[in-house]
Amino acid sequence: MILLFFLLTQNIGYEYLYYSATILEVQFKDEKDSAFAKLIELARDSLYADTTMNFLISKFDSKHGRERHGLKDLFVELGEPAVEYIVAHIDYRGSDEESRALKQSLWVLGEIGGEAYIDAVGEFTNDKLWQVRSGAYTTLGKSESPKARPYVLHGLDDADPSVRKSAFYALNEIATDNEIDVLIHGLGDPSYGVRYAAVKGLVNLGDAVIAPLFEIFGNDDFTDFFVARVLGELNSLDFDRSPLHTHPKTEVRFAYYDACTDTHHLKEAQKSEENERLKAYLQRKIMYLSDE
Repeated sequence: MILLFFLLTQNIGYEYLYYSATILEVQFKDEKDSAFAKLIELARDSLYADTTMNFLISKFDSKHGRERHGLKDLFVELGEPAVEYIVAHIDYRGSDEESRALKQSLWVLGEIGGEAYIDAVGEFTNDKLWQVRSGAYTTLGKSESPKARPYVLHGLDDADPSVRKSAFYALNEIATDNEIDVLIHGLGDPSYGVRYAAVKGLVNLGDAVIAPLFEIFGNDDFTDFFVARVLGELNSLDFDRSPLHTHPKTEVRFAYYDACTDTHHLKEAQKSEENERLKAYLQRKIMYLSDE
């Protein structure tokens, strides 16, 4: 049986198919698409699946950007059945300190999505490389599963700001009203990227964040700026916006005006705005939005 399998697979030009599917230029689209389809067919064939999957995963250490994107496209097309093969090889980091194979594994798993990889990926949230930790959190977020929550919350206090940002963006994908306080805490993070990730997460939660945000609004100008951005984006919700456009700091009022896209709310703000530059900004924005 082993000999038969060996003989069958010798006639498959894996390297040629792989090169054609992942590296060929766009002008060879027909050949590229044909090779892509053939590799998918082989990976789904019960006789060739193991060999094909393992061959493709062996290419995860590639330095070639187009090749890596081609690999990602192949595995996204294969979908969830490919996850177990990637997870089985995920401990292989690659041929050097760049850990390319591991980073590719994390990226591809995130693009596939689902819950099957959560625990395997969660192991890398304590990795020595910040890039790996960051990639792990991004992948966990793309699972969109509450099962990833314990791992993601762990990353919100990572020493590296890029990792914290990835963890906050991951939290945005799975956050519920239970995470409002955690996201509000992120508005005061030293990293600009983390603060904006927290803003996005709070906006996603909608009206549940309004009361908690107004409870802290006015305590700190720095945090108020980002609170104003969140509340500015909640255009469709009904609440008293007067504290936003009467805030003593022009920067905070601007943050609200900049985020808001509802002309009714902006016209209300215009009535009380005394700063000439902000009044002019509001006028221009209202005219622009009215013309759309």
